[in-house]
Amino acid sequence: MSTEPLFWLSAVAAVLIVGISKGGFGGGLGVVGVPLLAMTTSPQSAAAILLPILIVMDMTGLHGWRGRWDREQLRRLIPAALFGIVLGALSFHLFSEDGIRILIGVIGLVFGTSWWARQLGWLSVLSRPKPGPWHTRGWAAVSGFTSFGVHAGGPPLAVALLPQQLPPDRYAATTVVFFTWVNLSKVVPYYWLDQFSTEILLTAALLAPLGIFAVRLGILVNSIISEVLFYRFCYLFLVLVSARLIFIGLTNVFR
Repeated sequence: MSTEPLFWLSAVAAVLIVGISKGGFGGGLGVVGVPLLAMTTSPQSAAAILLPILIVMDMTGLHGWRGRWDREQLRRLIPAALFGIVLGALSFHLFSEDGIRILIGVIGLVFGTSWWARQLGWLSVLSRPKPGPWHTRGWAAVSGFTSFGVHAGGPPLAVALLPQQLPPDRYAATTVVFFTWVNLSKVVPYYWLDQFSTEILLTAALLAPLGIFAVRLGILVNSIISEVLFYRFCYLFLVLVSARLIFIGLTNVFR
């Protein structure tokens, strides 16, 4: 287990950011966890450390949001995400993590900036129906795939769910249930790929209580802000995190 202060500083920051995002903002900032922690350890170790903590966070969020999730959306999301996880496990050694970062960064950046352009009046707002079930399923599969390697399923899930215009509490609760299934489903392939070690599990156990606190804090914050502000936060986080992912991926590829 690492004794480096910089490692623990980045680990605490990563767990706080991911937990608050999971608890109250639909997990939009969850994608920064692995890149932040990977500044002081390998990306593979960062992902393995965070997975048990994410599961603890999910269980905490389930209790806090019980009964408020959208069952119709989950029936579309979860099977498609499990398909994406299977693809991620089978192709684990074929795709680079930086390639996945760049891909999801581009997706999230295009989606987020187009939303803000419409809100600011830079693009005309067309009246169109909500996306159909295959839109949701397709992006859920992408979310499961990108979540497997670097726990970066947030932007694709936002692409799937935000256009459905769910109330803030239902949106947040639905994302919590979704990622509970996703993260629990990743345990077996992570074990199969030998991602866990005693050191990694001990580090995760020490950080898990902080994750519980962060999720509770996120739920509290969600309950005191308006719906308009909530969606502005979600889309702003989507743009910022996506841009950061592109920067990290391109920097690593061309260095």
